[in-house]
Amino acid sequence: MKVLLVEDHPISRRSLQRLIERRGHEVLAVASAEEAEQALTTQTFPFLILDWMLPGKSGIDLCRELRAQSRGDEMFILLVTARSDTEDLEEALAAGANDYLTKPFDPGLLDVRLSVAERRIHALIERNQARAESKEAARRVTEIIENTTDAFFAVDHDWKFTYLNAQAEKFFGRRRDELVGKELWKEFPDLADSSFEENYRRVMIDQVPAEFEASDATGKTWFEMHVYPSGGGLSAFFREITERKRIEEARLTTSKLESLGTLAGGIAHDLNNILTVISGNIGLAQIDAPSDAVNLHSFLSRAGQAAQHAAHLSGQLLTFSKGGAPLKRVVSIRDLLPQAAEFSLYGSNLRAEIKIPPDLWKANVDPGQIKQVVNALMINAREAMPDGGTIWVSASNVELEDMLGALLPPGHYLKITIADAGAGIEEELVTKIFDPYFTTKPNGSGLGLAISYSIVKKHGGLLHLEDSSPAGSTFTFYLPAANGKLVGPEPPSPEPPPDFDRQRILVMDDDDAVRELTSELLGTLGFQVTAVPDGVAALKTYECALSRGENFQAVILDATIRGGMGGVATIEHLRKVDPNVTAIICSGYSSESALSEFMTYGFRGALPKPFTRHELASVLQRAFDAGKAS
Repeated sequence: MKVLLVEDHPISRRSLQRLIERRGHEVLAVASAEEAEQALTTQTFPFLILDWMLPGKSGIDLCRELRAQSRGDEMFILLVTARSDTEDLEEALAAGANDYLTKPFDPGLLDVRLSVAERRIHALIERNQARAESKEAARRVTEIIENTTDAFFAVDHDWKFTYLNAQAEKFFGRRRDELVGKELWKEFPDLADSSFEENYRRVMIDQVPAEFEASDATGKTWFEMHVYPSGGGLSAFFREITERKRIEEARLTTSKLESLGTLAGGIAHDLNNILTVISGNIGLAQIDAPSDAVNLHSFLSRAGQAAQHAAHLSGQLLTFSKGGAPLKRVVSIRDLLPQAAEFSLYGSNLRAEIKIPPDLWKANVDPGQIKQVVNALMINAREAMPDGGTIWVSASNVELEDMLGALLPPGHYLKITIADAGAGIEEELVTKIFDPYFTTKPNGSGLGLAISYSIVKKHGGLLHLEDSSPAGSTFTFYLPAANGKLVGPEPPSPEPPPDFDRQRILVMDDDDAVRELTSELLGTLGFQVTAVPDGVAALKTYECALSRGENFQAVILDATIRGGMGGVATIEHLRKVDPNVTAIICSGYSSESALSEFMTYGFRGALPKPFTRHELASVLQRAFDAGKAS
């Protein structure tokens, strides 16, 4: 090891230096305390041998000064003295010397002292290395804690802050020098009697770690906490998770709606079959009723209107299901939004203040469904403002960037906002407003917002409550912007001809009543009808007719056949047999591509259930026209 020898007597200095070097040590020998101090500025010596009496500063004074330094305990000091009084030797030890050696030197005793010193120095070196490693580890931990994105603080057993990192300063809005040494509960009284205090005290008392989520006193800002016992106190890492909670709640709402959608789709399918039979038979009754039976025609007309109203309710159920796909076209939301908003306020004591920029982008949407969303939000605002007032309706173009955890993919969107000046929504109800059948109104169905949420989601957008306070509520929904040109509504079809000249038509439907009703309606239109229950029978019947030269001019295929081949699979086989087949897809419950993009699958028309005789004739006429054009 390196040894610093401070001895003013030349002979003693050389003698000591030789003896120490014989033991394999490297010795720097100097004659004064001042020279020793100079050497210590550039070199490190684990072993110092100091003569008590030196010219200028004494060895014992140098010993005291070295021990007073920040790393003064990292060296072994042997004090050499000619004094042998007990008081002098005690003074040497009190000054910080690890050991002492009296003059004149006894070589044997010197050897013993050096052996003892070496063993103690090795232990000292190991301790110093461990301390250095510990300090380096602490430095690294501190560096990590300071640079982490999580906030961190520590308190002692008296709940007084001992440390805070930079992120904690930001969250608390206080500098660490203002908080260190101060009691947690006095500085932040809002934490008292909260889940924070409950968990903190459990960690402190039971000395077990805890992980939990909790909100601030307002309930609007959420934190994820990781708390650990530490030195009789506790340490806590935490981060804000408000956005994550919002995303989780939105996904939970989506999951609930998807579950309901599965049920609603099945109900709607069966309901639409029933309504098809009801509407169709009303139509047949109207045809057979005597022209002078005015009351009977009136009764049948009212029954038909009721059936159409039921069909509308069934359509709302379909909005939840995979079959409730929007029939989209590119429209001007700038035109649609004021019409829908004003219509919703007829007969009310409210007015709509509408703000829409002239350059608002177009959207590829189902106009009827988007009007339904606006109507639901306007009615919600009406009910929040029974004494009248103003509802603010606005729209703007927004571009969303790619962000982690975002609920919408990046792209161009239209942002539509509807704000009222009602009393707001109670905080405990905010997470439930989109739940199916949840309502606070005695006569409400609880479906308005839930249906609206599903409609917007099926359009590739998002509906959410942007803000709610005693000053009012603001709902916002996003719709993807469209690049295409505006597409006007389909013009009303002309009245069908009295008959279709005995043309042959094939009907496939697994519901006996619907199959029979459709056949009767087609018969009144002049068709010769063949009806089958599934795709296998339809394909076999079509091939047989084709081989006999008795071709079918059209086929109507039900999209969903329980336990059998449905319309989409059937048309694939039929097109192989007859590429020019005129086929119409018919369903009360199907996927978006089956109804809204029927041409992609080779169909020339789509007939949603329930349908009337007029609608049946119209779709057939358009399908024949499309066939002639192709």
